[in-house]
Amino acid sequence: MKRVLVATLLLVAIAALTSAQSGGQDYIVTLQAGHSIKGFNARHGTQTIQQIPDTSTYLVRSNAPDPQNIILNQIQNDARVALAEKNSKISLQSAQVPLTNVLVSAMAELLDGQTLTTFYGTNVLKSYVTQPALSLIHVTDTRTISTGAGTRVAYIDTGVDPYHPALAPWLDPGVDVLNNTSTSEVDGLSSAMAELLDGGGSSLLDSRFFFALDSAMAELLDGEHDNGAFPPDFGHGTMVAGMIHIVAPNARIVPIKAFDPYGNTTMFNIISGVYAARNLGVDVLNMSFSTTQDSVTFRKALTDAHAAGIAIAASAGNNATDSATYFPASYANVIGVAATDFNNRLASFSNYGTSVSVDAPGAFVVSTAPGGKYAAAWGTSFSAPIVSGELALMAAAGGKGQADSAQAVNTADSIDSLNPGYKGMLGRGLIDAANALKKGR
Repeated sequence: MKRVLVATLLLVAIAALTSAQSGGQDYIVTLQAGHSIKGFNARHGTQTIQQIPDTSTYLVRSNAPDPQNIILNQIQNDARVALAEKNSKISLQSAQVPLTNVLVSAMAELLDGQTLTTFYGTNVLKSYVTQPALSLIHVTDTRTISTGAGTRVAYIDTGVDPYHPALAPWLDPGVDVLNNTSTSEVDGLSSAMAELLDGGGSSLLDSRFFFALDSAMAELLDGEHDNGAFPPDFGHGTMVAGMIHIVAPNARIVPIKAFDPYGNTTMFNIISGVYAARNLGVDVLNMSFSTTQDSVTFRKALTDAHAAGIAIAASAGNNATDSATYFPASYANVIGVAATDFNNRLASFSNYGTSVSVDAPGAFVVSTAPGGKYAAAWGTSFSAPIVSGELALMAAAGGKGQADSAQAVNTADSIDSLNPGYKGMLGRGLIDAANALKKGR
């Protein structure tokens, strides 16, 4: 008898906790022009931990705890300080979607885990290329107009599998703001995990998503596979990269590693990732994460990126609630993306609200996964990179970066009539990549 399986949304939201180091406190500080961090440290008894390149934004540490924000208030009242806030620990939290018999049957029918096809010079899983999500937004009608050639899409996430056959030819050097080493998700795996990942036998199954390349879906669902040794958010970045690539196959993909495979990072790392994207001169920035932690420095970083001509898309979050207090999707100059299912209805897990700009498929999409494999997954994490891919198509067809943002939003198709009770809370509607390109010509 088939077991009742549970697939986890790879990203729901981010929970923020105050960062403390051995009883001390870290702060993100942006200085006014002309003032030195050395003088700041002398005044406040702090020490510099890190500076974001080409900015006056620093991570500094006080050895004293600050539960009442006394030190923070002193820093914020310093006339030589432009912005200041406590650094926050941020972690990816997962939610679960039960796989009913109907959904399992649909997966088995739609996802052929064995047949390969050629896609822009590489052999990939055919189900990745022919998945319903692409037809819903008319991606297949864009191939003769634009493929994203000449554009670069950065994404802030857990990294990438640099050896995945579908992605390797399209990856540009990125930045690791987490450890200043490699953007690879595969680095650091134990020998046991590496062996499991590289195994050529049965498909892998964990509590988050289905690896479906090496065996049929029926075997996958019946199997007693156990790869719980994998960190909980391992593979997230590779899947985001895969969604960008399937929409804009000739765009260059630039990974910015800011989360570890356990889904942990800090606000300072995320802000560093935004400035890294700006300094790399990319056309599009994707952020498949959300947080209820409002950050003035994060907001400024995104404003600076937008001013540099970068189009920005972010997932609205997977809490099935109003997205007004979920960032960065609700920030100005960011396209907030909600998730829809194959019937163009709001996915059961997706956030919604007036801060949503557009919608894109995010329920049972197929993307690349570490080890040269593919996975089926759910979440606004995968809706956002579909929109980022659309932005790359538009940039390659004649626009450039953020100049395309309004066109991408304004050419979406309203789905309010299909979603009673959500009128005005799904943005302009489901994106239409072909319409966006044709209207922009």
